[in-house]
Formats: sequence, structure tokens, C-alpha cells
Amino acid sequence: MSRLPHLFLVLALLLGLGGAGAQGYGFSPTVLGIAPTGNLSTQTTMLNAGQTPATFRVVPVRWRMEGGQSVLEETRDLIVNPASFTLAPGASQVIRVGLRKKPGDTELTYRLLVQEVPGETTATTQTPIGEGRSLNMQLALSFSLPVYVTPVGAQAQVTAALSRDGNDLIVHLRNSGRRRATYGNLLAGRTGEPLAVPSFAVLAGAEYTLRLPGLATGTGPLTLSYRDADGRDVRETLAVP
Repeated sequence: MSRLPHLFLVLALLLGLGGAGAQGYGFSPTVLGIAPTGNLSTQTTMLNAGQTPATFRVVPVRWRMEGGQSVLEETRDLIVNPASFTLAPGASQVIRVGLRKKPGDTELTYRLLVQEVPGETTATTQTPIGEGRSLNMQLALSFSLPVYVTPVGAQAQVTAALSRDGNDLIVHLRNSGRRRATYGNLLAGRTGEPLAVPSFAVLAGAEYTLRLPGLATGTGPLTLSYRDADGRDVRETLAVP
């Protein structure tokens, strides 16, 4: 198993907490779920609402967290069809995903990387490199869709602890459950205007550290408002040390 380097100049990292789209491309759904019973398969549809054709390849990877960071690894657990395709303007493509591995009692987490294969229609940009010279770079798109295999009845069990670092509050999250916890449209605040935080997930058995700039200088408890993995709006209040 080898880690995949961050090679993509444009990355749409989708946690199932919002829509997907870049340069006229979109997916439905953006979050793929495979039931642990039945035929162990799922699918998504990619749409090209742009004006030019593009070729893509599909790479399944295992998704885990280490030291609070997402790690993507090559895997043979998933099979995808098609593995590559060309999408004409206005056309759509169904991408089917099957699980080869027997599910267990803890949620399996993967990502589906849909990567543009650079070609004549790929967007380019000029980057100055000094002395009147510039470097042309192709901006190949890459989309990352989560794939979850969730056991029946599995739940997240998150504990939170707060600490201070100068003017910042640090939220230490630990998920000891058997399912992911997701924080979508997260707002964090004490007094005054709440701080908007990019969406993230804490996978089963993983830890995550969230830094909230400036909130150590406020008064009162910390309030977290977000949308969870089931689409429910949640509001939590944490005492600040």
C-alpha cells in the first residue's frame, strides 16, 4: 500500500456536505453509500454542463485518518466501471462501484478520484518565472467523492476537549464509534459573529484537531452548529477552560 501524493492543481474535496461542480461538471449523488448486504454496489452520475469534451479516469483509494490528517492509499477493495471515459458537452456518464471486500462491524471508508486526463481542451495558465519568461501549466481537474460502507446500527461516538493556544481555541475531537462523524456548514462562536469553518469528517476510530482563531478571547461557552452525517442540524455547547 502506498500513499498518493497531492498532485492535483485543482481538487474538489467532497465530504458529502455540499454540492460538486467545477467548470461545468457535477455529480449526483456526491456521496456514495454501499449497503453491507445485497449486491455490494453503488453508482454516481457525472454531468458535463460545459462547452468542451474532456477525458477522465477513475481511481478508487482507501481513505483513513492518521494524526488528524486524511491519508489516501491505493486499494483493490473497490472495482469501478468504467475506469476511463470521455464526456462530451451536455452528456452524462454513470460510474458504477462494487465492493470486493467483506464488510465488518466498523464502517469502511474510501474515495473515488475522478481525474481529468490532460489534453488539448484542458485549461492552461501562465505563471511568471522571471526575466520575461513564463511557464504554461495545465490545470487538470480532480474530484474526490467519498464512498461509505456503513454497518447497520453503527453510530459515531465523539468526545470533545478544549484547550487554549494564545488567542485561539483548540478543539480536540475523538471518534470512538463505528461510523464517521461529519461537520457540515459548521459555525463556531462565543460572543459576536460566529466563525465559519470548512466542512470536515472524523472517521471511525480517528482523531481530529480543529483550530478556531481568535475565539480564546471571547466570553461564555463555545457553541458549535453544524449538519451531521444524517443531514440533521446539531447544536453543541462546550465549556471553555
